[in-house]
Amino acid sequence: MKTFFLITLAAGGVCIAGLLLYTRRHSDEQETGSKGLEAPQMLIPGEAKELLPLESSAQLDTKLVRECSGFARSRKYPEIYWTISDSGAPPNIYAMRADGSIIKPPGAGKNYQGIRVKGATNIDWEAICLGHDGRLIVADTGNNTNSRQNLALYIFPEPDPQKDAETETAHRVPVKFEQQEQFPDPQKRYDCEAIFSHGNELYAFTKRRKDTWTVLHRLKHSSAGVAVFTPVTAFNSRGMVTDAATSPDEHRLVVLTYHGIWLFELSPAGTPNPLSGPAWYARLQFPLNTWQVEAVAFEDDSHLLIGSEQGALYKLELSRLSKMR
Repeated sequence: MKTFFLITLAAGGVCIAGLLLYTRRHSDEQETGSKGLEAPQMLIPGEAKELLPLESSAQLDTKLVRECSGFARSRKYPEIYWTISDSGAPPNIYAMRADGSIIKPPGAGKNYQGIRVKGATNIDWEAICLGHDGRLIVADTGNNTNSRQNLALYIFPEPDPQKDAETETAHRVPVKFEQQEQFPDPQKRYDCEAIFSHGNELYAFTKRRKDTWTVLHRLKHSSAGVAVFTPVTAFNSRGMVTDAATSPDEHRLVVLTYHGIWLFELSPAGTPNPLSGPAWYARLQFPLNTWQVEAVAFEDDSHLLIGSEQGALYKLELSRLSKMR
C-alpha cells in the first residue's frame, strides 16, 4: 500500500429524470445546487451559443461491451482506446478503435470476452484512465444508492491488446470520500463515474443525484489502509457527470454529462484548483435511445470521441464549444 502511494501519487427508467435535468433552467440549478456542497463553489458564468444535435458515427458490439462506461486513450498503442462495461459484467477491459471495432488477439474466436483484469471484481465499474506512470486505473466507484463502503481502484500495467488474455495481477486500493459520514448518504452526493490523472495526482468527480453540481476530489492521503478523496472545488456542471479525460499533453480536461460537455484549460499540476483556468461548454442533444453517454476521450487535438451505454459512438469538434470564462 505504501508503495502505491509513493509511485502513483508522487510519480432504462432513468430517461425521464435525465430529460428533466436537461430542461431545468440554469438559475434553478444554481439555487438548488449551491446548498450542502462540501467544497468551495466555483461559479462559471455564461451560456452555450446553441444546442448541438449529434448523430452516431459508429457502433460498439453491445453483446461484448454490454454498457460502455468509460474510455482511456492508450499512450502505448496508437489509435487504441480502452473501455469497460458497467456492473454485472465480467472484470474485463476491451481494446477498441474509434470506429467501434474491437481489437482481438490473432485466432480469437467469436466467443472472445476481452482481457480479464487479474485479481479484480466488477461490482460497479464506472471509469478508466491512465495514471502518470502509464498504468491503467479502473474505478469501481459506481454508487447509485450511496450506500457502498467497498469502493476501490484497480491499478495494473497496460496489456498488449493483440497478445494478452489477462493483465498482470491488479493492485486493489480501497477508497472513500472524506466527507461521507452516512451510508446511504441522504443527499446522494457520492456516486462517482469520472476519474482522471493530472501530474502526479488522481482526481474524481462526483455524480450528485439531487442537483446538477459536481465536486472535484483529489486522492490525497491514506487512513487505516484506505485512500481518501478530499474535496477541492465544486461547480454547476448543468447535468450529472459521467466521465472525464485529459488531453495527451495534460493541458486540457473534458468533463462529460448526459447532456453537455465541458472543456477546461488545466492549471499547472500541483496548483490548489486545476479547474481555475479558461472554460468552454456545449449543450449536446443525442438521440433519445442513446442519450446515456458515459465515456469520453480525446481523439486528437481538435476532436472528442463520446460513447453511450447503448454502444453508440459520437464525434465532436472542440471548436463548436462556447467560451464561458
